[in-house]
Amino acid sequence: MNKTPKRTISVVLASLAVLSLSYQTASANSNDCRTYPNLTAGRIVDSKTLAPGITAQSWQWYPNRNDAANAGLSPLGTKVSVVTANLRNADFGITHPPIPKTQDLRAMSVVLPDAVATINSDYFDQNGPWNSMVEGGLLSYSIPELSGVVGVEKVLVNRATGYRAQGVLTLGTAKYPITGVNQLNPGADSIVAYKTNYIDSSTPTGSLTLVVQSGKVIKIYPKGFNAPTSAGVIIQVRGSWVSDLSKILVKSKASVNLGITPKYETRLAADSIISTGTVTGKNAVLSISAVNFGQTGSNAATLYSDSYSNWTQGGQVTLRILPSSASRYYIANVYTNGFNTPVDPGGYIVQARGTAAATAKLFRVGDRVTITKSYRAEDNSNFISASGRGPRLVQNGKFVWVCALHSLDFRPRSAIGWNQDGQVWFMTSSRGMDADDMGMRQGGSSSDQMGHWLMSLGATDAVLLDGGGSTTMQVKDQYSGWQRFDLPDSAWYRALANAFVISPKK
Repeated sequence: MNKTPKRTISVVLASLAVLSLSYQTASANSNDCRTYPNLTAGRIVDSKTLAPGITAQSWQWYPNRNDAANAGLSPLGTKVSVVTANLRNADFGITHPPIPKTQDLRAMSVVLPDAVATINSDYFDQNGPWNSMVEGGLLSYSIPELSGVVGVEKVLVNRATGYRAQGVLTLGTAKYPITGVNQLNPGADSIVAYKTNYIDSSTPTGSLTLVVQSGKVIKIYPKGFNAPTSAGVIIQVRGSWVSDLSKILVKSKASVNLGITPKYETRLAADSIISTGTVTGKNAVLSISAVNFGQTGSNAATLYSDSYSNWTQGGQVTLRILPSSASRYYIANVYTNGFNTPVDPGGYIVQARGTAAATAKLFRVGDRVTITKSYRAEDNSNFISASGRGPRLVQNGKFVWVCALHSLDFRPRSAIGWNQDGQVWFMTSSRGMDADDMGMRQGGSSSDQMGHWLMSLGATDAVLLDGGGSTTMQVKDQYSGWQRFDLPDSAWYRALANAFVISPKK
């Protein structure tokens, strides 16, 4: 998040203050949250298929005739842009320029051969992102403290708490996809089967509930019911399948084929992580407090890889580490007075201060060393890739954002939502037009509105990302290539530290 001149800020804030005097929200709940309009089909102004199973849509409320204001949105206008994908057929990752450089999202996107959607990620300053990054399961960047991230992880499937499925529900001669088994938080458009090994005695209520036993439908609950698994195989139906399945009759022939239970699956998760990496030699083990972060703490060691684009700032002790083979390294130099230096291709630099510098002095030129770029996650997430996030909006199906503790200002916002079925949503809110506002980016929504919109789409978890001038979404379709989706292409682009990416699964 870049700095903006104070004079510019004061002018814009004054303008917003004048607007706020003439505008009142429709109503607010007991938590002082804003109301939010539904994302209805009549409001869609753009809809694209980016790849099989990956879509982009946007909804618009206009400033004219008080259209947006009457809907409880910014009187300057609000455009909500959403990319929807599922980890069944899409990959989720991150991208960034060489650390700590910044680059606009347009430039970051066009070099990605397989990606079809990108959205801005983390808050940042001259040292780099404010939170850590994981790539290929290893820390590629970390600050010297616990930091919040969101990303995709590989999890060992627990049959009792559920997983994505590719099973089949046969009712008479009709066949329907079973999207999940024993899921705690099913998707909004799903058919989930619950068996006796489910973790709870009763199941999450769907919009329609079927009970299957001995090859027949023995009970139908047209409004849903948290049926116990002791009654048989419980089928909980939500979304587009409800209309078809509601026509099924009691005693209809039924069979449930769940297919093979996967050992692992990928899921999105939000967590907080901290570096636990080390440089290990025959005489010492040096703990790494940060990776590719611009500064070194008073009693800490920072590891720099060759993806760091600046010269490293000299610590009290500097270790220059070079590769001896593809996975082995040795100490090439020990500078006991510190040394400002770039990183050699394929090598590392360690800058150490205080107690860490005392340990670094124990290494000798020629020592063979091993290097780990590991991390500890508060909730034990095993990330494949992750990048920085803001606070949680939704967690385990509950809206957890406390509006009374946060600003309700209308601003451009960015967020990510997901659920256990593997659905992922990139979402931005903006003014929807090029306002030429010197990067202040007026209009948009409040944070709580973003959370409620994501829940309405089916998200059971959601986090806020950097917003304001950083809010940017790019999409690519087969006809027009990469284009901006939150605002017109003519709008100002802020240079960013990193971004999230969706690509079709190969």
